[in-house]
Parts: sequence; C-alpha cells; structure tokens
Amino acid sequence: MMIHDQAVPMITGENISLAWANAFIECYKAPGGVLHSAVVRMNTDGNRDSHETPELRQIVEMQLRTLLKKSAKKSVVETVAGTIFPESIWKLAKGDRQELYKEYERMIPLMKRDPANRNGMYFERLIAYPSGDGKIVRQLEHIINTFKKGNHRHSALQAGIFDPRKDHSNARQLGFPCLQQVVFYPNGSNGKGGLSVIAFYANQTLAEKAYGNYLGLYRLGSFMAQEMGIKMKEVVCIAAALKLSDSITKTACKPVVNAIRAVLDNA
Repeated sequence: MMIHDQAVPMITGENISLAWANAFIECYKAPGGVLHSAVVRMNTDGNRDSHETPELRQIVEMQLRTLLKKSAKKSVVETVAGTIFPESIWKLAKGDRQELYKEYERMIPLMKRDPANRNGMYFERLIAYPSGDGKIVRQLEHIINTFKKGNHRHSALQAGIFDPRKDHSNARQLGFPCLQQVVFYPNGSNGKGGLSVIAFYANQTLAEKAYGNYLGLYRLGSFMAQEMGIKMKEVVCIAAALKLSDSITKTACKPVVNAIRAVLDNA
C-alpha cells in the first residue's frame, strides 16, 4: 500500500464563505477527498456584513442541503453554527453575558432531547464544563476575566471541549466532539492587533459541517472580542483530517464544485 505524505499549504479566504469555498475545491481535488493536517484561515477583520458571500452561502443552503437530504425547514448552516455559539440567545440577552449563560443553561435539558445532542454540546462545555465533583467550570468567563485583569498569558486563554471521562469510546462513529479545543489569541500589545480564534478539529467535513463551524467560531470570537475589549481579527481552523463529505461521493459533489468555481470566477 502506498502512503501519500504531502504537505498541505494553508487555505485562505478573505471571508468565511471564500475560505470554505477554497477548502471545498482543494479537498475535492485531493485523493479520496481528504486533506491531512489542513489549516484554513479566514480574515474577519472588517465590516460584519462582508464576512459572507451570499451566493456561496446559497450553494450550501440549497445544493448541498439537497444532496445531504436535509429538511428545508432548517438552515443547515445555522443549525451547525448554533452548536458553537447560540446567536439567537445572545440577541435575546441584549449584551448581558450572564443572561446568555443563564438562558442557555435553562434550555440544555430541552436541547438534549434531540438525539444529535445526547453526548453534549460545544457551547455547553464552553460555559459549563463538568468538573467531576458536581460543579462546573465556566471556561469563557474565566478567559474573559483573566484577560481583563491584565493576565495575557496565552496558555490561559484557551478552552477545552474533549472530556476523556465521557468521550473516550470504542464506538466506530461518535459524532461529538469533533471540535477539541479553542484558543483565543490576542495579537500585539494588550490585544491591539486583534483577536485570533484558533480551533482544532480531529475530523471535519466540508459538505456537512465546515461552513457552520466557521460561522459559529466567528460568532464566538466576536462575542469574546467584545467582552475582552478588543477587535476580532481572524478564525483559523486546524483539522487533522479535513474531508469533503462523510455521506456523499466526490462525483455527486462535482456540480457543487462547478457552482463554487462560477461564483469565484465572477467575484
């Protein structure tokens, strides 16, 4: 058996949509539709309205949704993004992060009725990580307070998702958590260079999850940057394995690639 060990260059995009589109094309070209140790960087240092390209978002919501046989009643992007940061609840909280935590925790039992959430949810672990003694660790709150009190040690500004007590399993497919860790990295003196959000995934799929992942991480980073008193700069996603899809073939993805290329050519 031949083993292909090829360094994957960083994939970049000037917004969330363009980074996803470039990653989709690169993954489509890769043997087996898989890139190993892939790094995708998206620039978010600009106007909030410029962080997506509507035509590319539409490809995900329409063409990919149809291929994935997802219901038209829910946005495939928003469903995934909401697992990382609940934008709708944050809007209801009206800028009060304590109210955000409180309202989200109130809704956890209801959300866990969904089989997809039975093993846990990303934002739950970010604000209520189980400590094992009946208490919880509010990771985001700790990071915000640590930074605002003047401790800018980068190793203190990270949040863990993976919990070996729950997540070490012999199951062939577990589904959660693919996202393992998030680092909130303030660039420059006192974060004057903006906040980088760096996320590590053990496994990430471009058709099913990545666009929503990128959007959710951007919203999480925007929330953290606001609460830390600095500006948002970029999202960087590192995936040990970046896959085109777990459920649809490369052949089926060809029309999607053609549609993406048409948008990029006209940009």
